[in-house]
Amino acid sequence: MECRDRFGLWLVELVLEPVRALGLDGGVGSATVRAACGARRFNVTIARDGDRYTWSFMEVAAPGKVDPAAPLHDEGTEPLSDPEGAFWAAWDAIEQRAA
Repeated sequence: MECRDRFGLWLVELVLEPVRALGLDGGVGSATVRAACGARRFNVTIARDGDRYTWSFMEVAAPGKVDPAAPLHDEGTEPLSDPEGAFWAAWDAIEQRAA
């Protein structure tokens, strides 16, 4: 594994840390993390209600840039059983919509 690949994997682990922490606490809560897809930035929110997780995302301005005129946003309609799975479902939607 190249150094760049290891760095990328480390960054993903850091981003997912608060999302994974949702799985440790019972009840209701949420975590919002920042994700980048190319030059675009997104706030991804994973919400927990008992053992069910939902996701949503909203495009936000990249550092030093103006807010997007028509920001992308979406939310999942099916609850999932895993917080990390909810994040990756949101990521798949971001990749499809931002392409």
